[in-house]
Amino acid sequence: MAVNTFSKEKETQEKQSSQSQSGFFESLNSWLSSRLELGDQLPTVTLRRLTYLCGLVMVYIFVQHSYEAFVRKIDKAKTEMEEQRALYIDQKSRYMFASKQSEIAKQLKERGLEENITPPNKIVVQD
Repeated sequence: MAVNTFSKEKETQEKQSSQSQSGFFESLNSWLSSRLELGDQLPTVTLRRLTYLCGLVMVYIFVQHSYEAFVRKIDKAKTEMEEQRALYIDQKSRYMFASKQSEIAKQLKERGLEENITPPNKIVVQD
């Protein structure tokens, strides 16, 4: 009996051409299957592991985003605090300048009051 070599060669050529034309996901699937030794079906142990790893990745992403939002909130609070501190120092310096005796005398002079030059008289009551 003769062996049909032509059809076997044709099948191997078709496999090679289909593997070279396969997309990214097909090559990823074949790589995962060979690495994880999945075969045709996905075992439950592997599925549990993949689910656990996906959960860990989601928790990691959540924590990272929360941390970055917290850092941004702290930076915003620092800038607001610095602005409030600058406003406080400015207002305090204006108050200190306005409360000097010479400045008060100028403001009272504009209203028509003058500074008393004569010292006050002391009244002594004898019992």
